[in-house]
Amino acid sequence: MSVLEDGDIVVIFAGYTEPMKRVMSSNEGFCRRVAHFFHFDDFSSRDLAEIVRVKMTKQTEGSRFYGFKLHPFCTLEAVTGLIEREITEKLRNKMNGGLVDHMLTNAKENLDARLSFDSKGDELLTITLNDLEVGLQQLSSRVTID
Repeated sequence: MSVLEDGDIVVIFAGYTEPMKRVMSSNEGFCRRVAHFFHFDDFSSRDLAEIVRVKMTKQTEGSRFYGFKLHPFCTLEAVTGLIEREITEKLRNKMNGGLVDHMLTNAKENLDARLSFDSKGDELLTITLNDLEVGLQQLSSRVTID
């Protein structure tokens, strides 16, 4: 605890609001030693759609979705609407940005399942709006909310 008072160190405690409140209240010294608190709002459906777009367009070679791309019908508006329709606000808030990786992983699995032996070219690497929809439906059916 004394290290937190030196002023020469930055310590970041990050997490969801309620668990962080429990952490801060677990030791009387935390509250007087932690000088700044920041709260970030949950991502909106549009924010999540933008994260999808960024993940799929700014890939690095080691990225999980490297080489894959979104179909042109997967516009920001279309993906936003899809997220709004398929995922409850409660689930969006619970998963927040983590929802995107699960959705894309499920969508990629759906792409793999729907391809035939005759598939070739861009078809092999293009995630469609339907793939994203199936990915969200799978996610919604697997995750429980308390």
